[in-house]
Parts: sequence; C-alpha cells; structure tokens
Amino acid sequence: MLKKLLPALLLLLISKGGFAQGPYPAGYFRSPVDTAIALAGNFGEIRPNHFHAGFDIKTNGKEGMPVYAVADGYISRIKISPYGYGKALYIRHPNGYTSVYGHLQSFGTGIADFTRKTQYYKESYEIDTLMEPEQIPVKKGQLIGLSGNTGGSQGPHLHFEIRETATEMPLNPYLFGYRVPDNVPPKITTVVIYPFEEGSVNGRHTPKKIKITYQKGRHSLLNKMDTITVNGSIGFGIETYDTENRSSNQNGVYSIELQAGGKRIYYYEMEKFSFEKARYVNAHIDYAEKQKHNDKIQKCFLSKNNQLGIYKDVLNNGLISFTDDSVHWIRYIVKDYAGNTSELMLKVKSRPKATPTKETTAILNPALYFDCSKENNFSKEDVQVSIPANALYDDIPQFSYSRPSSVKGSFSPLHRIQDAETALQKAYTLSIRPNHLPDTLQPKACIVSVNEKGGKTYEGGSYKDGWVTTQTKSFGNFTVAVDTIPPRIRTAFNYVPKTTVDLSKAKTIGIIASDNLSGIKKYRAKIDGNWVLCEYEFKKDLLFYTFDDTMEKRAHTFEIEVTDDKGNASVLMFSFKR
Repeated sequence: MLKKLLPALLLLLISKGGFAQGPYPAGYFRSPVDTAIALAGNFGEIRPNHFHAGFDIKTNGKEGMPVYAVADGYISRIKISPYGYGKALYIRHPNGYTSVYGHLQSFGTGIADFTRKTQYYKESYEIDTLMEPEQIPVKKGQLIGLSGNTGGSQGPHLHFEIRETATEMPLNPYLFGYRVPDNVPPKITTVVIYPFEEGSVNGRHTPKKIKITYQKGRHSLLNKMDTITVNGSIGFGIETYDTENRSSNQNGVYSIELQAGGKRIYYYEMEKFSFEKARYVNAHIDYAEKQKHNDKIQKCFLSKNNQLGIYKDVLNNGLISFTDDSVHWIRYIVKDYAGNTSELMLKVKSRPKATPTKETTAILNPALYFDCSKENNFSKEDVQVSIPANALYDDIPQFSYSRPSSVKGSFSPLHRIQDAETALQKAYTLSIRPNHLPDTLQPKACIVSVNEKGGKTYEGGSYKDGWVTTQTKSFGNFTVAVDTIPPRIRTAFNYVPKTTVDLSKAKTIGIIASDNLSGIKKYRAKIDGNWVLCEYEFKKDLLFYTFDDTMEKRAHTFEIEVTDDKGNASVLMFSFKR
C-alpha cells in the first residue's frame, strides 16, 4: 500500500514546490493565434484601478489577425460595448473553464450573423447576450473572429483570458502551458522605506525613496549612501517590472518576496484573483505615489482593508519592528513565471527609539477620525459626505475638508473633500447645496471634480430638494455645474447642407460626435425612418454605419440623434444617394 502511495505523494510535493497551484490542463488549449505569442501586457499587471486579467497578445500593430477558438465548446456570451473589451466573445469549454477574446474587429460568419440579428432586434449597438450550448457550438481551431482595437484598447492587439467557469475568476494563462521565450530577469527600479511611527526613518516621518541600478547582472543602490537608520514599525515597497525576449513592454512580475534576517515576511504570486476585488490594486500599491508621480510602488505590507487573495505567508501584515541596536539585511526576491529571478539586498541600521524629553501631543478631533471598517459621515451647511463601511483602505486619522477659491461659472463654492491621493474601493455619496441656481437649470445640474489646473470632470448627479447628489469613487475638489450644451455632431465627409450627397461608392456613413461635459449617453440612427446599426468608436468620437448589399440604389434620408447624460440632444439629417 505504501509503495502505491509514494508516487502520488512525490507528485504532490513537486507541485507544491512550483508556482502553479493546479492541477491545470497544460496541453488542453491551443494558442488563440497562429503566430508566435509576444505580449504587450501579461496577467496581473498593474493597471488603473485594476489588475490586468489576461494576456495582451501583440498583432504586429495591425488589425485583422485571425483569432481561433482555443478548444471545443460553445459561444456562451457575446458582449459589444464602445468601452472595456469592445467586441468580445466568451467560449465555455467542457473542462470547467471559459476563454475570453476581447477588442475584436469582427466576428466569424455565423457569430456575426447572430450578433447582427440580435442588435437589430434590440435596436442597440451595445449588447450583452448569454447563450445556450446548442446555439453556436465551436471546435478547437475554428476561426471565431479577427483581432482589432475596439473598446478601451489603446492599440491593436488581442486580449485573451482563461476563467474558471464556476467562479468567473480569471487565471494566469501561463498556468495552462502558454509560453513565450523569456530568459530576462525582472528589473527593480525603486525601493521605498515607510515609517509607521514618528521619526522612524533617518529620524523623519516621511518615506525614503531609493533608486536602484542594474549592472553586470546585479541590482544595487544607485547612489552610495550611509546606512539608513530605522526604528519602530517599518514597511517596505518596491517598483519592479518584467520583459520577455520578444517584447520590451514593461509587464507585471509573477511573485514578490520580502525577507528580513532570512525570514519570509511578505509574499504574493499572481495565480488568480476575483474581478470584484481587482480594484484593491489601489490598496496593493502606494496610491499617493501613483497619483503624484505615476510610479507603481508595490507595498510589501497590507492595508487594513485589503481583501485581495493573492498574499501568502505575511507576518504582522508585512510590517517589521526594529527595536535593537543592530544592522539588519532586507532581501527582495522578484520572479517572473519562467523562473527568472532578481534579488536586492538592502542594509538598515536599527536604533532604539529615543525617549523624548517632553511629550507633545497633537490636538485631534475624534469626530474626524474615520475608521475604514465603519460607515463615516461628514457635513457642513452646504456639503454632505457619506462613506460606506470598507470603502476606504486605511483609517483616516483626520478627515480633511476645506474651501479653495471658487471656480468661475459654477453654482456652488469649491469643496475640497480629503485629497485626490486617498484611494477608495467603493463609491461614496456626495451632496452639495447649490446657490443662485435658477429653477430652469435644476434638471441640468451636476457635480464636477476640478483638478489643480482647473480642468473639470463630470461626476454625474441630480438635483432634489435643494441638493445636487452623486456617487463617486474619488476625493478631491468638487463644485456644482450645469450642462445645457447639446453634443456637437457633423459628417465625417464634406457635406453641403440641403444637398443630396453622393455616397454611391462609400463603404460607410461617418458621423463625428463629441460632448463638452456630461458625455454621450445614447444615440439613434435611421435611414428612411428605419433604425440602422451604428457603431461607436469613442476614442475617435466616431459613429459610423456600414453599408450592405441590401441598400437600394436610389435617394435615401439619413437621420441621427445624439443625446448626452443631461438630456441635451442634437439631430443631424441629410439626403444621400447610392
């Protein structure tokens, strides 16, 4: 009996020694493309307000590369949106996984026909349709579409994911046997030392940022300096990225480990995460540093409200206590999935905390101490803030509110709510009482955020009972504005009003549409009074209708109405001939 158990036990030990926590079917899925995979982005890479959920596969900077089903299954979902993944397909496979293909230019013939019928039935370009197994089955290697640049894509590529069907959690495609040539170790560019007590880093209470250089295969401090002194509770952070042989893109690393005195203090690896927790990336990084300098410092300690499931073997939330009078070595170990490893040793000198000769205690207002695990509220005569429990990542010792100079053209004072360097997981409710707002403008009232340069961003909201109220996931400067200006629309081709334009050789009708504040919410296009499908490329402010062979060769009327989020509408109508 023991002899029979030994092979299984050995296999279990081997699997626990590697990265993958499987078992995952390494040979089940083929590549979604025919060319060698090169990555513009990888799994777990840090993006604005989320972790990247898959591979961004390069398509040589062009659209139209064939995309194939990676295994047998059926189209379980078709989603089309001007934003996000753009034109996206989801294929459910019988082995318990779902593959996802985003930013497509177009779908395969049968899928495209079904999609078009659905869009015309719903009279909507945007659709999100769940499918039954018998509707559109697919085979491994079947052409399902062409790569593109639709949605929120910043350039032509294929976004590819593998998810657990039961949980919808995205998994690292590397776990399924996908490989790219990679013998390049991750690069470490910066480390940061964070004080959690007064005067605990070089006698100061500000983080110490240290630039790192890489020479002759080793990482080291860029500038020679005296040993950094620390005392009390200290946190550490690191900025690092990875590249592959065929790509210079700065992608994410697979794991980061922090050791002190040879003991693991903090560790994470990018196997999988939950979409609903992806925004906790803002707790994972130094959000303030990202806002100020666009640096992606990964904290090697945990915020109070950090509910990511990627961490393992974290001691004391990653904080290290220095109380003796000794030298300590801090070791970073960074790996990519291929196993390429980079290390950095950092020496710090611990000093016992000096006993102050005279205690000075700041006078704080207990009412402004915001516990991130509880609901928190703040109000003045013309502003109200209600923050739900677990919306903040850390406690705020003293919630900040002030009134900077008012903004020209606004209908309320400018309210500074905390600061833009404090991140939020959930939206909070913000209400502002406007002043001198005419009754006729109440339906057009909204809240806008104002950056340091005076630029305004629409935050939404509506007027009721003397207040304008919205939900927002950011702090900063806010005021009440109104949006009375309808979207601007014009043809993308030369057109003389009140004439019939010759479109007999045109492939599309293009409309340029933009809005000054609240943004385009909906649009509706008709030819000869009947609804027609218009696609929306928001990156180009472009709405376009594509002609098909059913259009009669005669004079027609095209009409389009575009409406913003405050109900302001513009209509454009003209005659054309085919």
